[in-house]
Amino acid sequence: MTGLRVLAVADSDSYLKWAAWSLARLRDDGGTPAVEPVAVVVRSPLAPTPEQARAAVAGTGLTTPAVLSPGAVGRLAATHRPDVVLIAATGPVAELVARRVLRATRSGRRPALVTGLPGMALPATPHGTGWRRWADAFVVHGRHEADPYRAAFARHGAAPHVVLSRLPFLDAAADHAAPAGAPPSGTPSRTSPRRVPGTPHRVVVAAQAKVPATRDQRVRLLDGLARLADDGYKITVKLRARAGERQTHNEPHPLDVLWTAEHRRLGRSADEVGFAVGPMSDHLTPGTALLTVSSTAGLESLARGLPTVFLADFGVGREQLNEAYLGSGCLYRLDEVAAVLRAGGPTPDPAWCEDGYLHRGDDLGPAVRALAEQARTGTLEARDAVVPWSWPRYLWSTTRSALPVALSARLTR
Repeated sequence: MTGLRVLAVADSDSYLKWAAWSLARLRDDGGTPAVEPVAVVVRSPLAPTPEQARAAVAGTGLTTPAVLSPGAVGRLAATHRPDVVLIAATGPVAELVARRVLRATRSGRRPALVTGLPGMALPATPHGTGWRRWADAFVVHGRHEADPYRAAFARHGAAPHVVLSRLPFLDAAADHAAPAGAPPSGTPSRTSPRRVPGTPHRVVVAAQAKVPATRDQRVRLLDGLARLADDGYKITVKLRARAGERQTHNEPHPLDVLWTAEHRRLGRSADEVGFAVGPMSDHLTPGTALLTVSSTAGLESLARGLPTVFLADFGVGREQLNEAYLGSGCLYRLDEVAAVLRAGGPTPDPAWCEDGYLHRGDDLGPAVRALAEQARTGTLEARDAVVPWSWPRYLWSTTRSALPVALSARLTR
């Protein structure tokens, strides 16, 4: 088999980061045949800005991807003839891309269709699986995610191959923290990540669009961060987007905007809490601790051996997207953080690390190569077309993707 062609199609910053790092892992894993990766962004209201796209692919060795219309993605699939298409997009857009790819390749052999979510994926919802029931393979990142997704797909009459793959951007983080002689990525280990010695003096907060959910809760978070500044920590909130930029989820109350509006009422000066953008890896350096409610940046931080706290102030459960962090040993309230960090930070539970998202197992390469072989031999399950899971939502997503991004964003606020 000659070089394996994998085309990744993403629609937002978080999906692009997942796709780019997945391609980099496939390219560099030493498997046979070698992978020839190509990545593009499909035009939609969620499309990352050039700055967001550069941050998403930073460290992967991939160039900033072109932004194409859904029709152009289909034409690229017809001319490039990929063996595998990794569709890394929100549900309706992912289905739209799958339809365009299948339509464009129906006169010849079709590529294998692989999809997944760019982080912790529980709960396995009817919407998430309904929009992706056309997949040949669905990627999960923790062993405990596999069975819920098999069951959720089965309710749609679908049975994609469920592939376990460690979150790809954790590889570089683990390699960054690994001591000389440590087992390389891909080697099973039941030990917790190596701790970086020393007491942190800087706190980075991974901002999220959906949690905390309310304006009052987000102001309370900012007030708690300012109190940490009183304890001598330099506080930086790592934003997913600047004002006016889109991201995977709408953010009704951006933290930087709230801080500008509320810091005087809280009795604080503007410089007590700082804000930054760019690759998360630039901020996860020795001497840093990371705080978040449920961002996968917490996993990046743990993989680097940095003190990491998952904030429990706003609840722990499905609505807060942090149910997976139960049992981690890293859940604390804001008013406990200073004391925990002075003691060197939480110690993550080794069994939780291995059974959750910090495992060393990875089946993505073998699965993609097997699917590519099926694509080349024409033995994939027949899939000439995809009937939209929800016609109204499909038509709406099609219309939105064809509009200029700025206009579409205004129409959907």
